[in-house]
Amino acid sequence: MKLSEKFALYRVFTSHMVLQRERPVVISGTAEPGKAVEVAFAGRSRNAVAGPDGEWSAEFPAMEASGPHMLTVSGAAGSAPVVLEDILIGEVWMCTGQSNMEMPVFSENPFFRTLNAEEELRHADHPQIRLYNSMLTRRLAPEGPLADEAGFGWQVCNAETVADFSACGYFFGRQLQKDLDVPIGLIATAWGGTDIAAWISREKFEAMHWQPFYDSPDEQERIWNSFRASDKFKALLNWLECFDDACGKAAPECLAPEFDDSGWKPCPGTTAVLLRPGRYVCRLSFELPAELAGRELELKLGIINDVDVTFFNGEAVGSTGVETPAYWSAERKYTIPGRCVRAGRNCIAVVADDHYGAGLFNVQELEFTAPGLAFKVRPECRIDTVFTLPADFPVRPDVPSVEGYRCPNGQNYPSTLFNAMLNPWFRYAVRGTIWYQGCHNNGEFTYYPLHKMLIDDLREHWHDPEMPFLLVQLAAFQEHSPENRREDAEAEAVPFAEFSPYALTREIQAEMPRARKRVGMIVSFDRGDHSDIHPRDKQTLGFRLARKAEHMVYGRDTVCDGPEFAGFRQEGKLLRVFFRNIGSGLTTSDGKAPAGFVLGDRSGFLAPAEAEIDGDTVVLSSNKIPEPQRVRYAFTGYCRVNLMNKEGFPAVPFRSDKLDYRGMFADLP
Repeated sequence: MKLSEKFALYRVFTSHMVLQRERPVVISGTAEPGKAVEVAFAGRSRNAVAGPDGEWSAEFPAMEASGPHMLTVSGAAGSAPVVLEDILIGEVWMCTGQSNMEMPVFSENPFFRTLNAEEELRHADHPQIRLYNSMLTRRLAPEGPLADEAGFGWQVCNAETVADFSACGYFFGRQLQKDLDVPIGLIATAWGGTDIAAWISREKFEAMHWQPFYDSPDEQERIWNSFRASDKFKALLNWLECFDDACGKAAPECLAPEFDDSGWKPCPGTTAVLLRPGRYVCRLSFELPAELAGRELELKLGIINDVDVTFFNGEAVGSTGVETPAYWSAERKYTIPGRCVRAGRNCIAVVADDHYGAGLFNVQELEFTAPGLAFKVRPECRIDTVFTLPADFPVRPDVPSVEGYRCPNGQNYPSTLFNAMLNPWFRYAVRGTIWYQGCHNNGEFTYYPLHKMLIDDLREHWHDPEMPFLLVQLAAFQEHSPENRREDAEAEAVPFAEFSPYALTREIQAEMPRARKRVGMIVSFDRGDHSDIHPRDKQTLGFRLARKAEHMVYGRDTVCDGPEFAGFRQEGKLLRVFFRNIGSGLTTSDGKAPAGFVLGDRSGFLAPAEAEIDGDTVVLSSNKIPEPQRVRYAFTGYCRVNLMNKEGFPAVPFRSDKLDYRGMFADLP
C-alpha cells in the first residue's frame, strides 16, 4: 500500500480538542486519492486509504473521559507528520442560533456582553473546557455545503479565548463541567439576525416538498433601488459624511507593500473582529508564483463588514460602498491589473469601515483566477485601528435588511448557513445541540414545521435519531432601545393584545418537546429586558440549560423545569389554574402576588387578573371579567412575571386557548 506524500486533517481536528466519550472516535482528512496515511491515537494505530475524492477516515474504539492524548498522522518517507497534542475525551456540544447565542462573554459594546463581564473573565481559567469559536469565521455558502471548517482551531478556555465566545454556550459548559467532572468541548456556530431556514439543508427542504429558493437574484436589486430613491438613503449619505470627517484618512504609507506592519495586531485565521464602529486597515501578505507575475487577475476577497477600499501593492483596485445591495454581506470581487502583480511577496491593504455594532473582516483565503488559471493562498493578516467612533456618536440610520429568501447571496437564504457553518461539523461526534433562535421568525406560523425540520435535519446528518436538542425560549422583550431605555412602569403599562408575535413564537417553541422526543426547552422570559433584545443575564440561562441536560441526557434526578399549565376550572367568578412541574411547591421570586396573568371572556375581551397562590394552584379573578373562560400567562411581548417553583425555575408562558399546530400542519410529519 503506497503512503501519500501530501495529506492533511480536516480543520475540525486540532490540538486541544475534546472528542465525544462513549462514541467511536472517527478521525478524517485528505490525501492523494488511492494512497494511505497512518493514524496513531491513544496507543492504537490505523491505516486509512483516501478514496477517489481524496478523503480518508480512521476509526478507533469508544473511550471513557480521559486525557490528554496525542494523535499523529504520517505519510510517505520524507513527508512531515501532522501531530496533535493535548486531546481530551469528554462531552461535546454544539451551540448555535442567532444573536443571543452569538452574544459574547465580553465585547467593547456595553449592550452586547454578558452581565458582570469583566468579573467573569477574571475567573475564566478552565483547562478542562475547550472552545471552538466558529462565530469569528462565519461564512456564507449559498452554492452548496462546504467540506471543511475555517476556524482558528480548538482553544483551552481562559480569559482571552472565552471573551469572544458565546456567553450562553460558555455558562452552559461551565456548569456541566462542574457537575459532571469531565472535559467539555463547546463549538459555537451562531449568526445574529438569521432565519431558521438558513440553518436547514436543501435536501431536507426538498424531501418535505418545500421550495427553498423563492425569488430571483434581481429582487435584492429592486429593494435596494427603492431604498436609494428614498429620503432614508439621503439620511444615510449625510451620516456617512459625518463618519468620514470623524475617522479621517488612513496613512498612505501603510497601504504600500514595503510598509513594516510587524507592530500591528495579528489575526489568526485571517479573521478580524472590528469591536466598535470606525475605520480600520487590514494588510494581507502572501506569496505568488513567478508564472502569475504581470498577469491580470480576478481577486475573490470574501466578505467585509461594512464597506471597503482595497489596494493591491499600493494601488487602488476596487471598492464596495453603500450603493451595493446588502453591502455588509456582499462578496468582494476585484480586477487586479497585471502591472500590480509580481512574483514573490505581495500585499493587499484594505481600508475597512464598520458602520454599525461589531463588524467582521472575514478573509479565509484569497482566490485568484484568470483564463485557464485558479490559484488560492491563505495570507498573513494584520490589522490596525485608524479611528473608532465615540459612544455618543449618532447611530447609523436604518437600511433595508434585504432579508432572507430574496437574497441568494445573503445569510438568510435557505440552507446557506447549514452549508457553511454546520456541514463541516457532521464528521465530528457531538452529544447534542443547544439552540437559541426565533427573533427573526417572530410571529410566523410556519416556524412550527420549520423547527421540527431543523431538529430532524441535524439528527439525520449526525446519524443520531434521538440526539438531544435543547432550546432557549425567547425572553421578554418590547422595543430595542438599550441606549434610550423606557422606564419599567411605562413598559409594564403597555396593554395586552389579542395577538402577540413574540408570544406566538414562544408558544411554538414550547410545542417542540411534545413534537419530538429528546427535546428540552428552558424559559428565559423572566430574564428578559423590555428595552434590549439581548438580555445580559446569560449566566442564568446557561445554568438552566445545564440542569436540563443533566436531567434529560445524563439521568440526574433533579428539578429542571418550572410550573407548566395543566388546565383550569371555573369556580363562579374565579378561575383556578393547575400546573405540572411544581417541584416542592409554587412561590414567587419577589414574595408578592403572582404577576403576568390575564383573563378573557367569550367575546375575546382580555383584562389583567388578580392572582393568589392556593396550594399547588393559582386562583384568578378580575372585576372586568365576571365569567372567565380563558386564561393567559406572560402571553405577550413583555410584562412583569414572578411565578416559579421553590427550586427557582420560572413558570412557562401559556394561553389556554392555544392553537392546534399539529392539526394546522397535519400534512407534514
